[in-house]
Amino acid sequence: MITSCKNINITDSETVLPWVIDCIMRHKKRHDFRQLLVRVGKLPERLYYAGLESGDYTAWQPAIRKVAEEAAQRIATRDLRLRPVRIRERVDRSSGKTRQIGDEEAMQQVFDHIAVGAAGPIWRRRFVPQQASSLRGRGPVYGSNIIRGWIQQDNRAARWAYAHKRKYSRKCRYFAKLDVRKCYPSLRTAVFLRYFRRDCGNANLLWLWETLLESHKAEGNEGFMIGALISQFACQYLLSFAYRYVMDLHKSRRGKRHKLVTHALFYMDDQLLFSASRRDLKSAVRQLIRFERDELGLTIKSTWGIQDMGNHPADMMGFRHYANRRATIRPRIFRRARRVALHVLRRQRLTLGQARRLCAYKGYFKRTDSRRIIKALRLRKLFTQAAATISRHDKEAKNGNSIVQPTAGGHPVHAPA
Repeated sequence: MITSCKNINITDSETVLPWVIDCIMRHKKRHDFRQLLVRVGKLPERLYYAGLESGDYTAWQPAIRKVAEEAAQRIATRDLRLRPVRIRERVDRSSGKTRQIGDEEAMQQVFDHIAVGAAGPIWRRRFVPQQASSLRGRGPVYGSNIIRGWIQQDNRAARWAYAHKRKYSRKCRYFAKLDVRKCYPSLRTAVFLRYFRRDCGNANLLWLWETLLESHKAEGNEGFMIGALISQFACQYLLSFAYRYVMDLHKSRRGKRHKLVTHALFYMDDQLLFSASRRDLKSAVRQLIRFERDELGLTIKSTWGIQDMGNHPADMMGFRHYANRRATIRPRIFRRARRVALHVLRRQRLTLGQARRLCAYKGYFKRTDSRRIIKALRLRKLFTQAAATISRHDKEAKNGNSIVQPTAGGHPVHAPA
């Protein structure tokens, strides 16, 4: 069996340094990472704040290198010396759900980045292009483009068959959307390690993953911890086996193999399956549910159902996809975006918080058939104004003290007429 990561030495500080840099620069403004650089890296606080204000982090390099040396030394001695993880309850603003979020110390998050970075060859082997999450550049827009491409290809084939009087079964005629119930809390370390040991040939990396995942078992939590980087990648790694399983399902008719599922897209724990036959799709869904329950320990919510693409749009990742390749925004997201735009137009001023929200919604309007609403709400000018507001704030923060002592009000500007 082929194993990966054999020659990656995570006990060497030079090897782990790029992943340590990525972690610290991603969270550099947080107070716990400031303390990490000051206490472990011996960085004077004045140099820390000077780096934030100027954007020049050259003076941080010796401190970051010391953090990398400390992390490599702890891995070499197999003693991470981490404080117990704290679990906090937080309410998700978008869905209203109460979630158990893990609170890791800064050093543990450094180890998370090392574990994920060192396992990069495994992710490249196991993650499939149809998993629209975890890896950089794979977000909702990435997944939406994949779905629209499938539908467009299907429509072209159907038109060609009709023009040439050939029989053709639409590959995207029926779809089913599956959702995992409490995905992270349901996953178990033993299940992940059973698969991970087959792919990883590095003893130190295996020990690091096992130790970090065991630390998630705090305050009664038995599964993966929400909010941890390794939970995200471990979950996607396991779901990649579910994707391969469902795409390999087939039936035999007259000596030929016919796939039960023509296309599948996984976005975190949301799974969208397409098929040309309702019966085949129903059979594939039932087999997939059994596989995820018996092999991965996951339970699919009973709310799944099979829909005809011609009658119901496929709602996935905030987009709604129709059989004619049109795409619109999910109504809940659209209402929120419209509310922000109308508020700005009514008040004739744009705060920093509103600018950031508008930029977050920009991709939904840009990648859907929303020309009329863009014109009605003057969104092109609003998006331009929002980008300018954020850019001006970042420049002022770089030249002043706004990063160290941020203001809550933002910078009001005139909305476009």
